[in-house]
Amino acid sequence: MLLGLTAMVVLATETTSVEAPDPAAPTEVVRIKRDFGKPHFDLAIDAWQAGPSRLEKVQLLWVNTSEDDRRKPLGRMIERMVDLKYKRLSERSFKVVVAGDDKEFTFTVELAQDGGMATYVAVDTEGGQHVARCKTDSARLMARRVLGIPVGISKVEVKCRDAGGTAHAGMIRHKPV
Repeated sequence: MLLGLTAMVVLATETTSVEAPDPAAPTEVVRIKRDFGKPHFDLAIDAWQAGPSRLEKVQLLWVNTSEDDRRKPLGRMIERMVDLKYKRLSERSFKVVVAGDDKEFTFTVELAQDGGMATYVAVDTEGGQHVARCKTDSARLMARRVLGIPVGISKVEVKCRDAGGTAHAGMIRHKPV
């Protein structure tokens, strides 16, 4: 009898341990590596979905890779150096604008019909081509340096795919500000 009861408890535990994903949990849309600062900190744009056809919000966050990708907001010091704007374009998309060092970089976060999320950027490729809308696979923030010391933003390098699926490498086209 005790053996049968133990088997039922184990079975019940196994079936109840499967839970639906938390609808309020964010999704990492793009990870942005850096060539300066603490090597165990990346940046990421996370997005929160509110139902199957609406993005609730997006946010640029620090990611501590040495603590299981723990997120934390940007601090006041960073917010003084970088102007960060979030603009809702539609129920399914936001624009994330990061401005600093007289340059403005734009990421557009979109919720696809199938529920997937992605960022799109305008890219100037290494081959000299301009791609106005390129789905971001990876990004790397490169520092402008004086005597080897990071003093500002030089560029944001990306690897991305155009609407036809062709892979590109280059930098996000920035707007001077």
